[in-house]
Amino acid sequence: MMNLQERNVRPQEVAPRNLTHIFHCVAAEMQAMEKHLAATLTDTQDPLVRQIVDFLLEAPGKRIRPALVLLSARAAGAAGNGPAGPKLAWLNVAVAAELIHMASLVHDDLIDNGTLRHHRATIHAKWGGRVSVAVGNHLCAKAFQLVAQCADPRLFALLGAQLCAMCEGEIRQVMGRGDFHMSARRCLTLAEKKTAALFVACSGAGAVLATGEPRTCKALQNFGRHFGIAFQVLDDCRDVLSDEKGLGKTPGQDLLAGDVTLPLLYVLRRCSRRGKGSSQGGLPTLGPRRLVGMGETLLSSSAPERIARVIASHVDRAKQELQPLAESKFKDSLGQLAEHIAASASGILARTTHGKGEVLS
Repeated sequence: MMNLQERNVRPQEVAPRNLTHIFHCVAAEMQAMEKHLAATLTDTQDPLVRQIVDFLLEAPGKRIRPALVLLSARAAGAAGNGPAGPKLAWLNVAVAAELIHMASLVHDDLIDNGTLRHHRATIHAKWGGRVSVAVGNHLCAKAFQLVAQCADPRLFALLGAQLCAMCEGEIRQVMGRGDFHMSARRCLTLAEKKTAALFVACSGAGAVLATGEPRTCKALQNFGRHFGIAFQVLDDCRDVLSDEKGLGKTPGQDLLAGDVTLPLLYVLRRCSRRGKGSSQGGLPTLGPRRLVGMGETLLSSSAPERIARVIASHVDRAKQELQPLAESKFKDSLGQLAEHIAASASGILARTTHGKGEVLS
């Protein structure tokens, strides 16, 4: 979106570890999950449905949510109460988590009129809005079919509660579009509902599958909550600061839709103090040059430091939640995953060529 390499900023001293390294200890389970995901989606006799699911499988994301299910199950089981190896239930829930995430993206693109994701046309752009609704519903149905096979009511209680939170968050965000008097606290509450809720479900479900011990389950759910909030704030920054190549979709979609995010609040408050904002707190008309200006305004203010503190706070709280767990390489990987958010935030907010980090999606 912009070239700010000439800014006098210090590069990251340590580049963030990539996700392949972080997920190495569950690499075999992730491969099994990928095969299970493909088998689940392609289990259809309808050629039109098969065409769409093949299209979805051709552009995989980072698979953070299924990895979180598997890492949490392994970390919880390391205390000696869990099974020695991965079970079908683990793979079912890991795949279900990814299907729910995929469904949320399909519906988000419809709501936001998004035309590009993972560097390709969205379902909405390729097949239209009505098909997008049906595809999202199909993915959710597949997810709950897998969870039902686990025959564990605790999973339905956990996933059901967090899915309701996700939907409430999305409704609140859409209904609150253009409300630029929203508080920073409310922005974080939205992030907790619409994004962190699924991470809570993933980490909590992993613990339930492995041990069911209440203290361990609670700790891992809280880990997912704080990780998810930090994740969403970072994603909001990328919407303002990244270009299309790095983001995989059109930048500025949140801004153009009128979604109120923490970075946007900070930019508008700075513009208001300079006398450049609307007297009603509204968002000025945006074009490509205006988006660049938004990013420059953000980076030239105190906002990067404030945002970095918010992200670091939630990353630290996520890591603290891991303390009751037995020491294991899986617990270490969860901590590294949280640290990856902080390192990626440092890169995107500094906007240097060193340590831009890996796009998480």
